[in-house]
Amino acid sequence: MKKSLLMLLIGLPLMLCAQEGAAPAAPQPEAPFRVVIENVPEEQTPAAQPAPAQPAPQPAAQPAPAAEMPAQPAAPAQPSEEEVTVEEEVEEEDIQPNCAHSLVAPKGYDTEVLMTQIFLDRHNFPGGVIDGVWGGSSREAMRAWQKSRKLRQTQWVDVPLYSQVAQMPEPLTRYTITAEDAALVTGPLPPTWADRARMKLLGYETLGACIAERFHTSERTLRRLNPAIINWPEDLKPGLSLTVPNVLVAALEQPATLAISLEECLLAGFDKAGVMCLRFPCSIARNRAHLPEAGEVTIKNMAPAPNYTYDPTNYGQDPSVGKMVVPAGPRNPVGSRWIGLTLPGYGIHGTPRPNTVGRPESRGCFRLTNWNVEKLFELVTPGTPVQIVRNLRDLPKPAKPAPKAEPAPEAEPEEAAPAAQPAEQPAAPAETAAPAPEAA
Repeated sequence: MKKSLLMLLIGLPLMLCAQEGAAPAAPQPEAPFRVVIENVPEEQTPAAQPAPAQPAPQPAAQPAPAAEMPAQPAAPAQPSEEEVTVEEEVEEEDIQPNCAHSLVAPKGYDTEVLMTQIFLDRHNFPGGVIDGVWGGSSREAMRAWQKSRKLRQTQWVDVPLYSQVAQMPEPLTRYTITAEDAALVTGPLPPTWADRARMKLLGYETLGACIAERFHTSERTLRRLNPAIINWPEDLKPGLSLTVPNVLVAALEQPATLAISLEECLLAGFDKAGVMCLRFPCSIARNRAHLPEAGEVTIKNMAPAPNYTYDPTNYGQDPSVGKMVVPAGPRNPVGSRWIGLTLPGYGIHGTPRPNTVGRPESRGCFRLTNWNVEKLFELVTPGTPVQIVRNLRDLPKPAKPAPKAEPAPEAEPEEAAPAAQPAEQPAAPAETAAPAPEAA
């Protein structure tokens, strides 16, 4: 038993040694596998691909698709959005030539509206008092100007008009108050006509009102343009410089005829070709019974600084008070100018309240702002025809005489034609000369 145990004890280590000897033999087959694993990340093999680049056809075909595959997912995603935004910006630039231009008419006071109103006023198409606020009167004045220039009529300033407004030289200017301005200020008007008749001049209430009317605007607009002046109008005095609308450089064009629209409350002027060259808001009689009949009249007389004869019967007062002569001045009931018509009792004149012009306010005559009637006073003469119509659409269209003027040059070659036909020569001038005077 002892021997067998000894044999077992000796045999076990031998068996274990045999097993241990066999264990290292087993990993030998793993050695090549491990070598393969280590060689799999042979990233050097793709690096070694430049060698196969020598055969041009095979490597050229392989890199091409490899380049296309990354380019398609990456390129169209991000750059496409950038391209879209760039195109949108270009379109907006086409619409807005300047960042200051608004595509929609602004609400409230706006600088672009102020510039547009100054532009229209310079071209004798004002919408009323320059106040920097867009409204129906400014829009209709702009559309009338566009029509006179054969431009597309819009509801708000478009790019062609905006470009002209932007190129307008010096829309604002500086003005220094003078002693002559201060002399036109007489304070608030007395309440009774008798007290007014005793005055030497019916002047402005304040120096601010004087400067505002001189530059076709309002005191509120002047305060916006001159924020440094705290106490308005107490701080205004001769020698003080103000920023004001530059409207004293208006392009004046003498009209051949005038027209007054009773429904539209407008006075318009037309050149010899029938094109509108001026358009002023106009007040008409508040009482429809005092409106004149439609027809043609002419300018009869003109007065630069008219006085006013007060008749109490026209104001529903006691006639025993008697008539009174009120002195001239900007706050005279007929304003600073009078243009009498051949229609008895009617005339074109100014007003002491420029903010009321453009609606039925007068007692029968045709009221303009003082600055517009002063413009008109310099452009017309006695004898100028005035058409009174219900609407400007009722005016006859003067486009017919234009073709009649064309045959006139044709008569010249006929006169230079052979002199052997004396009978036809007098006939030709007679046919061309007769219609021309009739048309005129």
